[in-house]
Amino acid sequence: MKEWGAFKRQEMIETTIGLNIRVIPLFIFIPLIFAAFLFFGENRFTLFNVLLWMATLAAGLWTFWEPQKREPVNIIDSLRRWFYKGSRFDVWKLLVLAVFILSAFFHFYQLNQIPLNMTSDHTEKLLDINNVLQGQTQIFFSNNGGREPIQFYMAALFIKLFNTGLSFFTLKLTMTVAFLLSLFYVYRLGKELGSQWTGLFFMVLLGFSAWANIITRVGLRLVLAPVIIAPVLFYFFRGLRTSKRNDFILAGILTGLGLLGYSAFRVMPLVILAGMIIFMAYHKFRRINRNTWLGLGLLALFSLVMVLPLLRFAVDYPEVIGFRTITRMTSAERQLPGEVIQVFLSNFWNASLMPFWKDGSTWVISVPDRPALDVVSAGLYFMGLVLMVFRWLKSRRWQDLFLLVMIPILMMPSILALAFPEENPSLSRAGGALIPIFLICAIALETLLISLWKRSRHVVAQASVVLLGVGLLAFSAAQNFNLALVQYPDQYKRATWNTTQMGEVAKDFVAQGGDPNNVWVVGVPYWVDTRLVAISAGYVGMDYAIWPQDIAKGTLGIPGSKMFIVKADDVEGMNTLNNVYPQGTAILNTSEVLGQEFFAFVVP
Repeated sequence: MKEWGAFKRQEMIETTIGLNIRVIPLFIFIPLIFAAFLFFGENRFTLFNVLLWMATLAAGLWTFWEPQKREPVNIIDSLRRWFYKGSRFDVWKLLVLAVFILSAFFHFYQLNQIPLNMTSDHTEKLLDINNVLQGQTQIFFSNNGGREPIQFYMAALFIKLFNTGLSFFTLKLTMTVAFLLSLFYVYRLGKELGSQWTGLFFMVLLGFSAWANIITRVGLRLVLAPVIIAPVLFYFFRGLRTSKRNDFILAGILTGLGLLGYSAFRVMPLVILAGMIIFMAYHKFRRINRNTWLGLGLLALFSLVMVLPLLRFAVDYPEVIGFRTITRMTSAERQLPGEVIQVFLSNFWNASLMPFWKDGSTWVISVPDRPALDVVSAGLYFMGLVLMVFRWLKSRRWQDLFLLVMIPILMMPSILALAFPEENPSLSRAGGALIPIFLICAIALETLLISLWKRSRHVVAQASVVLLGVGLLAFSAAQNFNLALVQYPDQYKRATWNTTQMGEVAKDFVAQGGDPNNVWVVGVPYWVDTRLVAISAGYVGMDYAIWPQDIAKGTLGIPGSKMFIVKADDVEGMNTLNNVYPQGTAILNTSEVLGQEFFAFVVP
């Protein structure tokens, strides 16, 4: 068991954060903070207030950024070192690259098809992105419960740069790229808290995990919480270890950015505060804690700068920005189902068991009512939890305690659904916990393999350890592939209406000379979101809905060919169409899913 108490320790640098700042930029920085805040009114980004915001950030960096000391550069020696390093076969870099490619494969595999159909949430998002492209540059998108701005502007940028169009694929692509970029910090965070093997195992386990894959490819900004938490934690841990104020500045910038990404990230300041308290308690409030307070101050200051747009919106519209949180935590929308403490403890228990037992019933972002983790990852996570507790009891390493404490904090957005306990656990709201959970899995895997390796006296035994590690990862990858790329799309397809297929039928009608304005979906209660059919056909902003009683007066006077999409069992709709347009032809479109058949009623 002695290997369980051992760990890789990054060297703690006993130094102090410098107090030297540039005075003139400081007197520019402070007024700019207030000016930027004032000009972010009316829930609008403008060229002026964005430039003012960036000027505020630049002035802050000019004031507080600590220049790095660099040795004089000898060009000849630099070229010689570069040539020597470049000529070596670096196996480790190839291994890291291979892990990244594996992660990219899992996330890009059939990205355009998995998942296939959109939901009404996607409709609202695409409509808002369309508004951005039309110049309506909101800070906070208040419809559909309220949403932060980052993904909307990322998607608009992708549409402009890569011509991906206002489509489901664009939503999925933006989040996939964001997740894959975050793996750089996932690796560095693992390395910061352990070894390069910790970083590699962390990267591979998270990279192919079904949990991360599903909340990424659903395209609903949900993955932005773990994506930004990883670099925040990296700079936070490194800042506390090295006392470099630049790390706290970067952690602050990223924290503010995360608050502009997804509402579940709002608990991150509590995570940072908990880390600070644990760190100071570990050092028994010695002199080193002056660094902690200075670091916390810098982190908070630069978080404030980055979150200024959202802060101004929160001041102007407090009831809007807190709407979703308030309706979930209180009786504002629905009466609490029991005593607050009882519901909270029940939610806490269910969320804590989520990796091993049930991940909730939300089919959009999960394979319902199964463990959030695969068998291997769940086993590693359980072993890692035991290891963290054992290691902390033996060495009192503050990082171990912090990792354990941050998991329930990051799950709070799910746990605090007190008025809607059926929404807990939630893979999306608890998505930030992906980072500590899979980091603990990686530490457990490394500890297991090192423990076995040190007991191996022969080549055969060592080869067996290697095969065990590869086998565990391969089995985990296979199960995650099945969960995210076989089971998830199958149950998702059965739970959503086939609006993509309807959109393709409408698109074919237009391609054959039909007018896109002459397409209608005959309304039936609890059927398709008719806006989605138009979006899938390529016409964002249109709504193809028409009720049977409106067909005659709403369409008879319109010239040209027409097409009506009708639910296969909608007798009233078909009878109305046959009466109004006896010359029309009904073409049955079948579906892989029973009950999703529909008619395309074409009027020449």
